Amino acid sequence: MRDPIVAVATPFGESAIGLVRLSGRGVLEIAKKFFKTRSEIKPRHAHYGTLVDEKGEPIDEGVIVYYKAPRSYTGEDMVEISLHGNPLILKRAVDLFISAGCRLAEPGEFTKRAFLNGKMDLTQAEAVAELISAKTDLARRVALRQLRGDLSRHIKPLRDSLLELCAYIEADIEFSEEDIPSLTKDQVINMVSRVISDIDRLLKTAKTGKFIREGVKLAIVGRPNVGKSSLFNALLREDRAIVTDIEGTTRDYIEETVNLRGIPISLVDTAGIRETKDPVEIIGVRRTLQKIEEADVILFVVDGSRPLTEEDMRIYDQVKDRNLIVVINKIDLGTVIPLEIFDGHSIIKVSALKDQGIQDLEEEILKKAGVLVEEGLNIYVSVRHEGLLRRAKEVLERFLERYKEEDVSPEIAMLDIREAADYLGEIVGEITTEDILGSIFSRFCIGK
Repeated sequence: MRDPIVAVATPFGESAIGLVRLSGRGVLEIAKKFFKTRSEIKPRHAHYGTLVDEKGEPIDEGVIVYYKAPRSYTGEDMVEISLHGNPLILKRAVDLFISAGCRLAEPGEFTKRAFLNGKMDLTQAEAVAELISAKTDLARRVALRQLRGDLSRHIKPLRDSLLELCAYIEADIEFSEEDIPSLTKDQVINMVSRVISDIDRLLKTAKTGKFIREGVKLAIVGRPNVGKSSLFNALLREDRAIVTDIEGTTRDYIEETVNLRGIPISLVDTAGIRETKDPVEIIGVRRTLQKIEEADVILFVVDGSRPLTEEDMRIYDQVKDRNLIVVINKIDLGTVIPLEIFDGHSIIKVSALKDQGIQDLEEEILKKAGVLVEEGLNIYVSVRHEGLLRRAKEVLERFLERYKEEDVSPEIAMLDIREAADYLGEIVGEITTEDILGSIFSRFCIGK
């Protein structure tokens, strides 16, 4: 059992309850030094008691629960103490336990120990952080499915297939002169092709998975007074941006998040792009250009009731090669713009003030972002998983290309298959390094 660690497991700030968590060797004895109960503490029972200082003076009253290894979150002896959620009380408790032999836990260390002790695999450990940080109900459901092992149940059979193939190849090498069943060339090709096909299915979920977890960055751009702020408010379903007839009202970008079919959309209402000598507006335009570079999708807004201006076309030239939706606004006032100018781009007609065409625009935003939310789909792979899946696929495709055209030695074949299996093993944590674990768990909050 590892050295004892301690941390506050609830967010900082005043609250009704604050939780102090301990895990590791001898944590019950450490806790009992400062948390006094009338009865002997039994595993998985809640005991009322008093937290006292080094002199035995009461600090707070609360409840302690002891989880004996391996029946705990971390797989080690664990103690959780619920106290009143005053940050001073919680800090005092942590300091007392540190003085008795604990050390302050690193970010994600409780979950890291759960992984190292075999309580969960690496995809499930990642899902813990995703569940905590989920921005939408869809993101929560996806994280919960991954926590339950749905992604692992897709990855592990693929890796098992490759390891089985390695076993056949190795047996062929070691016992070539004996009568041991071996695979034909067509059987090898079929096995590897099936794995590649399954990897492809997982890779198709990557883009949507990224947007579910991180959100889509959407920049609303155009010249002043075309209705960008009205459109921003319409998408947000509230009056967040100031709307006036005065050009240059929005001098800096405004950013808010809206939930669109379970996808967090980061809406950015940018300053109108135009030539100006106003130093404040110049800074706003510069920031607008930066937001355009960062955006996954750009809404280029024009006033459909007025002819296009040189300023409209100058802005269009700046964004026309990006992932663009042309929004013809103010259609309630009539449309005089020749739409063929924007051939090749998605065009949506709206009236932001009258809430016309907004639903069509929302659907087009998801389509442009490449979001494919399928009802009942269990998993969407993350950026880390995508990278490893692509590397495994590349190795297998390279192997198949050579294997079909020439006689590949069993030793070389096994190296390729083993490399691909290792990439899949890295996804679930069968193959890992301290650097990989450090990168993953450093994103966790302390206490989880």
